[in-house]
Amino acid sequence: MSPNLTNGIESQQPQKSSRFWFDDGSVLVSLVPSVYKVHKSILDRHSSKFASWLIDAADPAALALSRPLGGVGTPVIAIPGDQDIATEDFETLLAYLYHDSPLRPESSFRQLACILRVSSPRQLCLTSTFELANRDLAALFPGGPAPFAHRHRTEYLEEALELALQYDIHLETKKALLYSVATSTNFDPKGEYDPSGSEAHDVSGAAAPHPALSPRTLRICHHLLASLIADFTPVLFTVGGASHMACTDIVADRWMDDVITPALADGGVGRPLETLARMAAWRWKEKGVCEECMESMKVEWGEMASKVWEKVGGWVDEAEKEFCRN
Repeated sequence: MSPNLTNGIESQQPQKSSRFWFDDGSVLVSLVPSVYKVHKSILDRHSSKFASWLIDAADPAALALSRPLGGVGTPVIAIPGDQDIATEDFETLLAYLYHDSPLRPESSFRQLACILRVSSPRQLCLTSTFELANRDLAALFPGGPAPFAHRHRTEYLEEALELALQYDIHLETKKALLYSVATSTNFDPKGEYDPSGSEAHDVSGAAAPHPALSPRTLRICHHLLASLIADFTPVLFTVGGASHMACTDIVADRWMDDVITPALADGGVGRPLETLARMAAWRWKEKGVCEECMESMKVEWGEMASKVWEKVGGWVDEAEKEFCRN
């Protein structure tokens, strides 16, 4: 289908952008109702999608848009309405492309969210920009296997998770966000939003305890938490072994009070990375465990944490396939 301006422009008065209207610009970009005059070479350098929406300057549809804005003789890129691109996102992208607001490690989450959406394969497909924004999001929300959830900024956590699942953010970042949300925001894997049913529960409106999360994301979180608990429970209730029998007896004697009870008290059975780190940091030496046995147990528990973190990727992939995106 040839590009056209049947994206709502007929029913809305075009609005000339006050910020992104360059006198030497070579193309008008129509994102209803806003119109921008920018440099086509900059857009084409980053994505091939723009060329597919280009309308010749002499086309009646292009003239109908350009003439009232004083842009006659300029071709038009008409971004289809079904791309669902927000004005804020597109203008944030232009600010980045024109170096007004470069991406940095200290970039705000709001800027990253805008750039990730608009540059994603689902929208304008600016591959290199999408990769840079992925990098900075990963730095903002680091992952395991060492405990990491406490480093995540909670005010953006659930919004970041929803963004990651909608726009195919890198797996390691999705793992970090899912683990963080599922293990630190009071999810109950057998509660009101148990994903075991065939249909998603209604989690809309004021009753939803996680308003930023879609029903699909809630189900994925529950699936992950249930998987974590099922996988880690046998480990938690199996007494750790030391190299020396005497040390093993000490560990067995302390296991209920110093490992199981704290995990049951603070939900550690569903937070294996944190529980394993706490086990490794416990004062075993003060209880009589020798240095050799203590170090060997720390190594073993560190390896367990690495295996758990590796499994999280499989559980996430499994859940995303089971609860398909509409």
